[in-house]
Amino acid sequence: MRRVAALLLLLAACTGGGERERGGTPSVTACEPPMAAPAGFEPLPRFEEEYADHVGVRLGYRDAERREVHVSVGIPGEWGEGLPFGGTVELADGGTAALLGRGREAWLAVWDEGDLCDPRVVLTNGFTRRQFVDLLEDLGVASGA
Repeated sequence: MRRVAALLLLLAACTGGGERERGGTPSVTACEPPMAAPAGFEPLPRFEEEYADHVGVRLGYRDAERREVHVSVGIPGEWGEGLPFGGTVELADGGTAALLGRGREAWLAVWDEGDLCDPRVVLTNGFTRRQFVDLLEDLGVASGA
């Protein structure tokens, strides 16, 4: 029973409309990650962080090898702090993302698009740099050039 009550409370919190402007549209931007689940990965619980002007979102996925892929939009922070710069990658929309990481420990792609949902981050563990870039291309985040 407690589990049901907690689930209902969580659902109510996640679906709350907040303040509305005239016309019935939400006054807060809901950020959505720029990619679908990677092939062969199962979803982890969704995380939402509410701010005054937007809702940041983090989605996570894990495969059978226990590798993880996380995508975050609109959640500020020191992404990749302490990881070395690993170059850049051209994004599918023509922008550029910074790559941070090393070995198979962790790789991140971090970029801004100049709106409330910055920064955009794709974070992985268990991938080499080449595998990470290939993954970004497979997901349609990076161009295959």
